[in-house]
Amino acid sequence: MSVPQFHLRRAIASDLDPILALERATDLAPHWPPSTYADILESNALGAPSIPRSLRNGWETEIQRCLFVAENDNSLIGFAVGLLHPAASSRTAELESVVVSANSRRAGIGRALCRAVLDWSRSQGATEVVLEVRASSSAAVALYASLGFTTTARRPRYYQDPADDALLMRLQLE
Repeated sequence: MSVPQFHLRRAIASDLDPILALERATDLAPHWPPSTYADILESNALGAPSIPRSLRNGWETEIQRCLFVAENDNSLIGFAVGLLHPAASSRTAELESVVVSANSRRAGIGRALCRAVLDWSRSQGATEVVLEVRASSSAAVALYASLGFTTTARRPRYYQDPADDALLMRLQLE
């Protein structure tokens, strides 16, 4: 298998349709509403990635998000979303989503996207990054473990369609 050449960048508004197409074509992607991605892209364009007040679940503090894309020959082949949770004593980031097109997997794209979110998290002052992943997603679990994440908990029957447990993983940032 030849490794595709790709580059990473911050997502822009014109990436919305390709992001949605890739997400919808990936069965186990989170399938967020298009408005969620549009809000992240709008915030990125303003230079201050954040979650709109309507989506903050009661948090009054600014919550920041990032959205990175991977491209090959001007085609979007992957994306990743990170979230920064502010807290009084420490700042926790979350690797919310990593999606790579089926024909581009196992070429380092997911790893590069994860590292972009980890670097962004560090730059925002995060001290740790958390994520949740389907227990049956052995390739994803192996990728996260290779990046230094450790499993901290298991949520039985957390996912539906198909039913699966969730693994909670954490990485302390240096």
